[in-house]
Amino acid sequence: MTPLANAPDLGFTAAWFAAGVMSAESATDFVRIAGSGPTRSPRFWRWAAFRDFAEERGRLTPVECRQAYRLGSGEPDMNLGTAIMCCVLYQPMCPDDLIREAARSNRVAVRRVAIMRTGGRTR
Repeated sequence: MTPLANAPDLGFTAAWFAAGVMSAESATDFVRIAGSGPTRSPRFWRWAAFRDFAEERGRLTPVECRQAYRLGSGEPDMNLGTAIMCCVLYQPMCPDDLIREAARSNRVAVRRVAIMRTGGRTR
């Protein structure tokens, strides 16, 4: 039996790895830490992992912004996904076309941040 055999499922899907937000090493660390104190929800750990990723880089590149925004838009937990998307929109190197796309989002918070970033322009 491996040390992670009874580890909690934190929801780090293939999309997290494909977006470059999660690595096998990081996932192992998060699962280990979460397993030592299972009072936090999987959503808590995914948000912590995203924040860790964003803070490690300082500024996300345009490619990383696109990948992380898509990760957020596909996140099953709507609140977490919205938080990820908004965090991306605040990035200084977030591409203009992504901000314009976000200005048409069906998520109010995402739309609000995007419109603020465009100075009120949605086109």
